Amino acid sequence: MKCRKAEKLVLLQDSGELAAKLGGALAAHLHDCEPCRRFQHALIKSRSIFLPMEEPSAAVLNNIKREARLRAAEPVSARILYWKPALATAAAVMVGLGLFLSNVRPNRTGVELVMSETQLLDTSDQVVSVMYSGLSEDDLAFNFLMTYEEGS
Repeated sequence: MKCRKAEKLVLLQDSGELAAKLGGALAAHLHDCEPCRRFQHALIKSRSIFLPMEEPSAAVLNNIKREARLRAAEPVSARILYWKPALATAAAVMVGLGLFLSNVRPNRTGVELVMSETQLLDTSDQVVSVMYSGLSEDDLAFNFLMTYEEGS
């Protein structure tokens, strides 16, 4: 345990707030650490030198509270509350614009077909896949249009 933590535990022990499970660790540290033992003894000695004062009267507490209220700063209204609808609208527009622009790509065809490897193809589809595997997207689109026009 580090001395800084031990000093905090000594203060907790002095006020009666130290958890029982930390008492053993503190005792072991105090056994091995002379500076922390001196800190503990100085704390005990200071308590005997300084006599505890009596509690302040209710009148004194009321005077302190009154002075605190008089000297407290005036609350400032947050002007951002007036901007909430505008900020919400701007955020929605930015999100929508971001989604729109993330889907628009200049060098892409209008429709993109994505097929995973786990999907099974018929034999005829496998032959077609091998035939078109070396073609670019533009060539595939042209071939699709030519095939579509021949069918009509």
